[in-house]
Amino acid sequence: MNKFSIAGMFKALALAGLLALIAPNTAWADDHMLSVNSSGTVTVSAQTPAVITDSGTVTTPLTFTFTDPPPPGNTTTVTLGAGSQTLTVVRTPVKLCKPGTNHQLEWLDQGNTVIGVNGTLTSGTTSAVPNNGYRLTLTFTFNSTFGSSNGPCTVSGQPSYTSTKLALLEKQTGGSGNFTTKLSTTYNFWNAISTIPEPGTVLLMLTGLLVLGWMSKKRMRTVRGVST
Repeated sequence: MNKFSIAGMFKALALAGLLALIAPNTAWADDHMLSVNSSGTVTVSAQTPAVITDSGTVTTPLTFTFTDPPPPGNTTTVTLGAGSQTLTVVRTPVKLCKPGTNHQLEWLDQGNTVIGVNGTLTSGTTSAVPNNGYRLTLTFTFNSTFGSSNGPCTVSGQPSYTSTKLALLEKQTGGSGNFTTKLSTTYNFWNAISTIPEPGTVLLMLTGLLVLGWMSKKRMRTVRGVST
């Protein structure tokens, strides 16, 4: 292999490292999505998931249509979380079962990650429920196996925790603090973007940066040699 092909290989490696540096999967998630599920005879439809920041602020309200009450049921659309209402985020160290550097499934560390939320969203613009308004109470519990999730794994995408996500939708009647249950169900919660680069991506990124540094240092030596 001559010096020109070696230089070309180094340049390609450096470029690959830079692409890994700016790839979308290297960005930490700062937005999360929340939706609710149908339950029993109550069907949830026409749903717009809520968008929640890493600090728990709702930037996009949750909107969905449901049957009230079934059957035959009146169709009701409710919007919850307007006015930048807030929830309490639950964060914990997480590993995911994903392909590693040898394309074999293994537990990969995702860092300290938001995995759920607790709290209440209302159909008003504050935590106060308006007359004949709604409140959605979210409850999240989990059991972590982070410490024991090491080495090979078998289910792609499996997290190092199990969780229960419950959602209770109630309607206030008469403005007297009396609430009637409209929907007792579960909720979905997921990250809007990937939370951490894969180990292979990190290795490629660091290698590219090292190659760029080496090439820059070599170029400076060449320039100095010519000038002298």
